[in-house]
Amino acid sequence: MNSLCPRILFCSLSAKYALYKEVERNALKFSSNVSVIGCDSNPNCEAASSVDDFIVLPNLKSINNTKILEVCKKNRITHILPTRDAELAFWAAKKVFLQKHGIQAWVSELPFIKSCDDKLTFFEYWEDSVITPIQTFQVINPNLYERWVIKKRVGSGSQKLWLNLSKDEAISVSSNLNNEFVFQPFIEGREFTAEAWVSNRDTCHGPILRWREKVVDGESHRTTLFQNIEWEELIRKLFLHIPGARGHCLAQVIVDKDDHLHLVEINPRLGGASPLALRAGLNSINWHLLEESGSSKCIPSHPQFPTGMSLTKINGVVTFNF
Repeated sequence: MNSLCPRILFCSLSAKYALYKEVERNALKFSSNVSVIGCDSNPNCEAASSVDDFIVLPNLKSINNTKILEVCKKNRITHILPTRDAELAFWAAKKVFLQKHGIQAWVSELPFIKSCDDKLTFFEYWEDSVITPIQTFQVINPNLYERWVIKKRVGSGSQKLWLNLSKDEAISVSSNLNNEFVFQPFIEGREFTAEAWVSNRDTCHGPILRWREKVVDGESHRTTLFQNIEWEELIRKLFLHIPGARGHCLAQVIVDKDDHLHLVEINPRLGGASPLALRAGLNSINWHLLEESGSSKCIPSHPQFPTGMSLTKINGVVTFNF
């Protein structure tokens, strides 16, 4: 791998133009010779015509090691950056293979990813962490709680989501569902996202906190940075609770009326509103490259972030407010 000219493959580009540009901007902090190449299985995806470089990568279900190397060598790829839940396990399973060929996959270890992906086992894995996850059931017991949430057991929490159902509504919905869904008590409160970067030495840098003020299909379309020293310390411990977190990670947390924290989920990847974190100084892409170049001492353990800075997304266009 040519450490002076990294070429980062930004996977699952889709409509993530704002995220792509912030990843590129962050990578250029390391070197002006860095390139970020967008890729997607859909050659006509929304952001394909807007990014500087774009290639088509076949659907992961149909791609093998030989094809991966062929694509990477042809395009001189040195790094893989997954951005979608469904591809994390795939690239994690390829990490060692890719490293042997001089390619770094910026993704957490496979056991860590699996501990986050399945919401039923997520509760079991993280039950004794510093922020307790929301209790999760495979079968609904309407006598336990008055209000309920129903969501897909595996994958993004925004897919097929029912919020704040009464007991009768939850029973009615559940009668038409299979075991691909789980049930949780509905917790009323404000929700925030915490983002951090975890080094290969299990050091958590950050986190940066932002209120989720307007959410569309699970993604923040208006979100604002804030600080809370006590919560930040809890988040650092949270991301290190299970070994194997690597790179950019985010957690969704609900704060109830009594200021108690409830862990919704952990996503070991960049998120839809992560452009705000990157713009505000959580320089996760630059830090990856610094770490690999032997310059870990240049990565701040407790970076300072501005409060009040916000991101707004309207009709697909992202703007920052300082």
